[in-house]
Amino acid sequence: MNAYKFNTRVSDVGTITLPYGAHLYNTDVEVFVVPASRKESLRKNNFSANDFIRKWQGCVKGMENISDQELDNIKYEHLKQKHA
Repeated sequence: MNAYKFNTRVSDVGTITLPYGAHLYNTDVEVFVVPASRKESLRKNNFSANDFIRKWQGCVKGMENISDQELDNIKYEHLKQKHA
């Protein structure tokens, strides 16, 4: 038995569209519905911490031209002090 996991949206009239082919048409299936949390919805945008920093670094004075290596060192030092 195959199981399929996918993210979709329930329409305003309650319809769920399956992204898989006709092999499921006219077939009895068992459906589990788990509402996506806000965190999962944000995660699927693949917006990483580095993306956030790159987007907002211009707002912090002195961070405009920082390299990836320098950024990694700053994060490392911060975590080292935080968990010391």
